[in-house]
Amino acid sequence: MRRLAAAALLAITIWLPTVSSPPVVQAAACTGWSSTTTPPPTIRVLRTGTGVVETVDFKTYVKVVMPAEWPSTWSQEVFRAGAVAIKQYAWYYTMHYRGGTGTGGCYDVKDNSVDQVYSPTRTQYASQIQAVESTWAESITRGGVFVFTGYRPGTNVACGADAHTLGGNYLMQHSALNCAIEGKTGEQILEIYYGPGLVIQGAPTPPGAPTPPGAPTAVSAAGWDTSALVSWSPPASDGNATITTYAATSTPDGKTCTSPGGLSCYVGGLTNGQAYTFTVTATNNVGTGPPSGPSASATPQVVIGGTYHALTPTRVLDTRDGTGGLSGPFSSHVARTFQVTGGTSGVPTGATAVTGNLTVTQQMNLGYLSIGPNAQNYPTSSTLNFPVNDDRANAVTVALGGTGTLSVTYAAPTSGPTAQVIFDVTGYFTPDMSGATYHALTPTRILDSRDGTGGLSGPFSSHVARTFTVIGHGGVPSGATAVTGNLTVTQQSSLGYLYISPVAMNNPSSSTLNFPLNDDRANGVTVALSAGGTLSVTYAAPTSGPTAHVIFDVTGYFTPNTSGATYVPLTPTRILDSRDGTGGLSGPFSSHVARTFGVTGHGGVPSSAAAVTGNLTVTGQTGLGFLFIGPVAVNNPTTSTLNFPLNDDRANAVTVALGGGGTLSVTYAAPTPGPTAHVIFDVTGYFVPTATSQ
Repeated sequence: MRRLAAAALLAITIWLPTVSSPPVVQAAACTGWSSTTTPPPTIRVLRTGTGVVETVDFKTYVKVVMPAEWPSTWSQEVFRAGAVAIKQYAWYYTMHYRGGTGTGGCYDVKDNSVDQVYSPTRTQYASQIQAVESTWAESITRGGVFVFTGYRPGTNVACGADAHTLGGNYLMQHSALNCAIEGKTGEQILEIYYGPGLVIQGAPTPPGAPTPPGAPTAVSAAGWDTSALVSWSPPASDGNATITTYAATSTPDGKTCTSPGGLSCYVGGLTNGQAYTFTVTATNNVGTGPPSGPSASATPQVVIGGTYHALTPTRVLDTRDGTGGLSGPFSSHVARTFQVTGGTSGVPTGATAVTGNLTVTQQMNLGYLSIGPNAQNYPTSSTLNFPVNDDRANAVTVALGGTGTLSVTYAAPTSGPTAQVIFDVTGYFTPDMSGATYHALTPTRILDSRDGTGGLSGPFSSHVARTFTVIGHGGVPSGATAVTGNLTVTQQSSLGYLYISPVAMNNPSSSTLNFPLNDDRANGVTVALSAGGTLSVTYAAPTSGPTAHVIFDVTGYFTPNTSGATYVPLTPTRILDSRDGTGGLSGPFSSHVARTFGVTGHGGVPSSAAAVTGNLTVTGQTGLGFLFIGPVAVNNPTTSTLNFPLNDDRANAVTVALGGGGTLSVTYAAPTPGPTAHVIFDVTGYFVPTATSQ
């Protein structure tokens, strides 16, 4: 039994016409309502003055009860809580018949304070009617059980101070009013008195509260080999919450790809020659929004790869002196674009991709650089990770934008810091057969000055170039014009940099690998060979006294004919991240335990690919060591790809052959078997055999 608020609490301030008595309907049989999500259409009310049972429209009943139970001068949000309490109290008893009968049949509730005062001649108020209408879709459950919503007048105490004093099923009206005065919504008031753990179905979203995002816009698609690159613009509304994931879906076939906040992804597993359209959805922490409109159709097809032209390393960007047209440091999360083709770069118009070396210096904060064909203030893949006070470089093989440009973003934890950026181009690809084709190799060490491998024994002296032979070693034949590989420094007695090229230079004007003291460090390279099939390395320290040991592992070579593979650049895409399970490997790598992940069918890489270019990154390592990446799983590799200490997110570019099933394997090698590390791989392009690409 529920005792109502005293009639003396009522004060009439707004007068509306008195509603007429609801029509009397023949009472139903003594069966109860069953739904806990849809209110009953009618309720059976015992008129205690006459003993007659009237069947009344349920919403009308709630509106009539409101002015009898809740003072008309109170605030709107306490009315909204009261409207739900009145409705659900009566609703509860339509489902739980108590055995009462009167003239005309059985009843659900009485019209007096035993239940709720029902007086059809009482004046109704617009604010209370609005409260009923605005909450009509709401119902409340707790622990999956439909809540009985009793209420009492209570006393004028602080919001929620007397909540649960009679158990968890009673709202105290006076303190609930104080909740509303404090700015609580009706739904929040219900949670205070009928919670905790209340679930309110059908509740409206409070102003400013997060909602699922809107539909992405401007969806477009471009066909690739058994895949499509889908791009889009953000929705007009993010729902007042950060968008965490986008998902693109194909029609037909329902193939999908996801992007963690980026504005493009590759949908794989498509059929060449079949036209597809694509829709995109956005998701935030509230939920997934509606799909976009479909893109124009795109048809996957075999993509003609490009051939390689090696260049003498040339600086095409240096923000310290304005080289490349960008003067002054990069600001965090502000992408900037520079021209690569034309001028003195040696890269012609029509080139589709370039190889080069990206360097950061004078950074004010840790962070990373991302380089690619499109300007992105918030990129979803990284190229070069770095701390402060550390000039650092990383090699790249990267697609050019449509006008022969590249864009770089410096991403720091905040928007304030700045950094200077340098880019040296070392070669380019053209979409024809005028250049060289690629042959991937199993990584092989062909230079190690510590033990004399490669014919150079003993450390390098600063500013003294030394030359070693490449052809005839590690699988590189005579006739090769360039190689890919990994250049490593160790045991350096001073900070400085290494420079590698086909020509011996004691005082080079560009750098390949920058490093401090006490840090084994590596960088991937794609570099032309001399006419005699050699490479030269220079260690450049601030003075001529220091020394350093140098290592070179070869991973592939180019020949000036059609016997190898051609290159197809891609928009950089993350296909492995052990932190979140991207790529199917979840959780950190254990030391000396190789793990394998699929590459083909992901990020735009087709099943015909023989090798890929990309960026390998380590983070969260609990011990120093190195990563090895290759086509075969090796627990104890004899070459390294990425060397690193503790507490240093570090990346290195790779050009690497794929395994027979289109896979790659990574090993984390620490001095002992205990440590762990997380591994990331972003793919930037692929090589396909010449016969496949035409």
